[in-house]
Amino acid sequence: MTVALVTGAGRGIGRAVALALAREKQGVILAARTTSELDHVAAECRANGAAFADVRAVDLAEGAAVDALAAWALDAHGAVDVLVNNAGVFAAGSAVDGDPDAWAHLFAVNTLAPMRLMRRLAPKMVEREHGTIVNIGSIAAIEGMKGPGAYAASKHGLRGFTLSSYERLREHGIKVVLVNPAYVNTPMVAGSTGVRLDRLLSPEDVASAVMLAVTTSPACCPSEITLRLTRRADA
Repeated sequence: MTVALVTGAGRGIGRAVALALAREKQGVILAARTTSELDHVAAECRANGAAFADVRAVDLAEGAAVDALAAWALDAHGAVDVLVNNAGVFAAGSAVDGDPDAWAHLFAVNTLAPMRLMRRLAPKMVEREHGTIVNIGSIAAIEGMKGPGAYAASKHGLRGFTLSSYERLREHGIKVVLVNPAYVNTPMVAGSTGVRLDRLLSPEDVASAVMLAVTTSPACCPSEITLRLTRRADA
């Protein structure tokens, strides 16, 4: 049985990823801050064939809480076969605006939490010479952003660590994959003014990219996947 840990699993992309994994009969550990949302997704996962669906409420901005999540997963299941670092937050900010104190929380969730989970869970993958790590980045990780520069910086940091980890872990047969979506129709984006929701990516689009990493053969690692919009969303 395969064990998968998905962060930010209570809604949006995380929910779509969890359901896709459930349809492959994998066991899923769902992590996010809101227990009620996680319980709902866990029920959906069980209904869609998940071997099990565990729920862990955690604030990923707290390093000790991230470490405790990883320790619990290893104690409960022995190892994690698939890690999907999806949780993310947004904070405005550029060289001339934004609150630098808010950026610490931004980096804690978007960059440091994935790094910590990888550091805690990858050694067991190395020991077993088996595992897949998928980090959900952003198109902001590969292009400059006039407005949300702080957010872009957090995703640039995640991209650098992910691509470097691919080089470090590939010799042990571990896949490390970065998915860079453009705007996705999630609560984080849906409230933006001037955005056409019908032209945004769906959470299921991102889940499909994650499953490409999970379901391809052990010899195949799609190390970086960029999902762009077919048409401009502000048209």
